[in-house]
Amino acid sequence: MRIATLAIMAMLLSACGSAGGTLGDIGNIILGSPSTSQSSDVRGTVTSIDTSARRIDLNVSYVNNLRPSSSDRTGSIYYDNNTRVEYNNSTYAVTDLERGDEISVVGVNDNGRYLAQTITVTRNVRQ
Repeated sequence: MRIATLAIMAMLLSACGSAGGTLGDIGNIILGSPSTSQSSDVRGTVTSIDTSARRIDLNVSYVNNLRPSSSDRTGSIYYDNNTRVEYNNSTYAVTDLERGDEISVVGVNDNGRYLAQTITVTRNVRQ
């Protein structure tokens, strides 16, 4: 039984490592599950939005309720047409996000990228 557990752990670790550098140093934590059905939670502050790449760059404060341990706390999340942005019980477009907005993101591993399903604005930079 112990050998089977070690084998599963090795598979998970190798799957995490295959994420590449897509998400900076926190990519392995965010993509800790190789499953596209198990979501992860990321919280941080928007630093930039690249609409052509459909990418939001963040200063990450929490991943699955844990602070990243590395000094590089930056990462990227990706969005698609199904990604919802919510703020004060209203829905907005991803392009309404601004640098400095604090967000909480629920997303999944999508072929080595962290794909946002729902983005909740927890603090609007304009208020």
